[in-house]
Amino acid sequence: MDDNVKRKFKQLNSREDVANILEIEDKSLRYFLYCVKPDNMYKNFEINKRNGGTRIISAPNKKLKNIQRKLLQILENVYTPKICAYGFINGKSIYDNASIHLKRRQILNLDLKDYFLQINFGRVRGMLLKKPYELGEEAATVIAQIVCYKGKLPQGAPTSPIIANMICAPMDNHFMKLAKANNMKYTRYADDLTFSTRTEFPTSIVRIENDTVVVGKKILQILKKDGFLLNEEKIYLRSKDKRQEVTGLVVNKKVNVRREYVRELRAILHNYKNMGAEDAIKLYVKKKKSTNISAVNIDTLSDKKRQETINQFNEILKGKINFIKDIRGEDDLIYIKYANELNRICNKEILNLDKQKAFMEKLKNSIFILQSRYTCVQGTGFLLKGIGLITNYHVTEDDDFYDVCMCNKNKIAVISNKLNLIKRSKRIDYASYKILDAKEDQFLDCGDSSNLQIGSELKMISYPEYNDEDTPNIQTIEITGSREYMKNKIITISGRVIHGSSGGVILDQKHKVVGVVNCGPVSLEETDDTIIQGFIPINTILKDISMPT
Repeated sequence: MDDNVKRKFKQLNSREDVANILEIEDKSLRYFLYCVKPDNMYKNFEINKRNGGTRIISAPNKKLKNIQRKLLQILENVYTPKICAYGFINGKSIYDNASIHLKRRQILNLDLKDYFLQINFGRVRGMLLKKPYELGEEAATVIAQIVCYKGKLPQGAPTSPIIANMICAPMDNHFMKLAKANNMKYTRYADDLTFSTRTEFPTSIVRIENDTVVVGKKILQILKKDGFLLNEEKIYLRSKDKRQEVTGLVVNKKVNVRREYVRELRAILHNYKNMGAEDAIKLYVKKKKSTNISAVNIDTLSDKKRQETINQFNEILKGKINFIKDIRGEDDLIYIKYANELNRICNKEILNLDKQKAFMEKLKNSIFILQSRYTCVQGTGFLLKGIGLITNYHVTEDDDFYDVCMCNKNKIAVISNKLNLIKRSKRIDYASYKILDAKEDQFLDCGDSSNLQIGSELKMISYPEYNDEDTPNIQTIEITGSREYMKNKIITISGRVIHGSSGGVILDQKHKVVGVVNCGPVSLEETDDTIIQGFIPINTILKDISMPT
């Protein structure tokens, strides 16, 4: 923060003062304020909202945007964000906002209606006249003119988010006091308000009437006093036994992206890979996932425009994949898988994976498809340090030979129950084999399955319904409980265990082996939720291997 800028700002009294602090000529400022029609300073267009409907974006022209950007730099030195405010603030993120509400009994999500449109010229000018800014009347008027379009804050101007945060400061103060008095947490990310509690909300905050969430008088009074309206269609009260979200992120046990987000991204990449760029883009636009891509009829475009559209599409996918990285970390296997997939589809480096390439190569060289040479049996196996290849008993139950292949079908070995077997157990459902031609760096490190708890997040990696050139399937799963099978503990999980996944590996957050996949549905089409899906704890297998035959 530049204290000199802050001091100069509070001394602004006239239009000339504003021009000086913006480092522009007074006549240029007069021209923009009084000679140019508002419609000539902004370009309006619509974008689709995530949950339906459209949003009007008013983007300033280049010259006005430059003025607003200069003003933004000044305001960033003047405005001190409230501790509860997280949206559009340097050093704060959507992740930080969500993390405040982790592991809470109840979460209340509210949305301010027409956020920017509720902030008009008069409110902006009035805020600048009052403490802590106390500008001169002409200076306050000029700045309000610079940041407003047709008397409102335009969604699309670089100054709108910080002006909105400044306007919200009194409301934030009131809600922080309310939260403290009721043992709650309160945060605001732009127009998204979140309250949470470790107990239950008092009825003065929120209550349920006839299966409808009713916001209490105390919240409504603050909103009315501070000049905001509540969006009645976006009121959510979520208890810990349901999925709790804050600004689109799951916060029940850890900050995480929604499963639907990952599934949608997977589907888009699948379409891109199998349909080609043109058809994948058409489908994407048709589903109204974005209006940033201008052309549905990409086939009619010139080669140059066609490539520009494809580049736009790649940037959208890049942003979606990077969002997973921002939330889950750069070492997250889901992020690495999809980043790698996009690079492979585009045949160029859209996303830099230099830090992750080594581990991904290890996975590719450590996890294999097992295919019977005489039957249709298929499964997965992996190399475990100190042992060899591990899979399920039922995968290699017959005595015929099994090909062990990488994703490109390059054979690394042939295993046999007669020649390569170390030990196996039908009761536990595992089999272990010697692999003579594998390199030391191909073997995965062994972890400890004794401390796994319900809710623990793990990675399941396997080859379900393998097709040529498939890469290992990576799923994020959670432990849901345990059951007994043949007097052995099976850890049950969320996620989908598909035919071909048997013998796949379960990795913990440190990428160490904690289990072996062993049960689930028969195919991708099967939707029977009663099927218990799970894995064998690695400690159970290691104990059996170490016991005398």
